[in-house]
Amino acid sequence: MNNNIFHKIIKNEVLSYKVAENEFYMAFLDINPIKIGHTLVIPKKHNKDKIFSLSERDFISIMSFSRKIAIGIEKAIPCNRIGLFIMGFEISHIHIHLIPMDKESDANFFKIRMKLSEKKFKFISNKIKRCINI
Repeated sequence: MNNNIFHKIIKNEVLSYKVAENEFYMAFLDINPIKIGHTLVIPKKHNKDKIFSLSERDFISIMSFSRKIAIGIEKAIPCNRIGLFIMGFEISHIHIHLIPMDKESDANFFKIRMKLSEKKFKFISNKIKRCINI
């Protein structure tokens, strides 16, 4: 059985700040965000493959779920747009980064990440949850 951090989040063994979930996917705030509202979307079923290795049906499904989350983030967090990034180098589990952006440099994955309090994470996740229509 896989034991990466996402697996532990799915099993509720590790604290996360969920903004939405359904039977197949989960969305939660990145614990080290690039910007306020930085959210990760993951499949609940472990899949270490690359996202383009998914079946067309599964790819469309995770993108549809991500779209709903992005629309909610954009309603909750003032920004020009939501950037979508798929890299997958740091954790062997498909995951999508949804990042509120005002300019291209907001998507710099090499800059120092934000450190937020539990209170701030809860506030942001609740604000986004209220704006998501699943």
